[in-house]
Amino acid sequence: MEKEIKKSQKLLNKITAEQIKPSPRWHFILRNYIFWSVFLIFVVLGSIAFSIILYAITENDFDLLSFSGSKIEFLFSVLPLLWILFLVIFSIISIFGIRHTKTGYRYSFLKILSFNILLSIFSGALFFYTGGAEKMERIFAENISVYKSFEERRISRWSHPENGFLSGLILENKSKDIILIKDFNGMKWEINIQDAFIRSKLYLNQGEKIKITGEILEDNIFTAQEIRKWEGRESRRKK
Repeated sequence: MEKEIKKSQKLLNKITAEQIKPSPRWHFILRNYIFWSVFLIFVVLGSIAFSIILYAITENDFDLLSFSGSKIEFLFSVLPLLWILFLVIFSIISIFGIRHTKTGYRYSFLKILSFNILLSIFSGALFFYTGGAEKMERIFAENISVYKSFEERRISRWSHPENGFLSGLILENKSKDIILIKDFNGMKWEINIQDAFIRSKLYLNQGEKIKITGEILEDNIFTAQEIRKWEGRESRRKK
């Protein structure tokens, strides 16, 4: 008991000597608002990151992984690693924000993490389905010179006819079984589509962009195994 009294007296003496004053109430209110704002801002950013990741997944051809020569290289080319990193960073900062609010200490890290992930997924999916992810990705591509858009990465991935991946713009339907395309490097190709699988909602009209799997028969002649729309993924039908 005597020790406790001495400790209390020592603390009071220190407060008096250093003229320590309690912080005003508005200071705690402001601090609380700041950390809640940090949480909400970075949840929004995390939602945007998740929506762009979702957009990338729906626009990439992961079913072709087994046909790729280097699976690791293929994954690195299709996974939006930058946005995955952003999602992790935004999530960590938002968790930091809520942990420093007035009531944040009551919740475990796991609970906050789960809530954060669910909120980001829900709002990110909503942002994606309203077309926000595609618009945001386009804004980044147009305004940040070092940013490589999904469109550029898709062109790069589908510009290797020697590996069975060719894409371009349909110039002409030369016959029932032959179409003429111009690839994204400006080279013209005759495509034999006689035995090709053609994805649904794809009519091979002039001016349509397509991507093709197959093999080179000879110079500038390519035999198609499967033809897909340039954007999106559709169910497959036989020609």
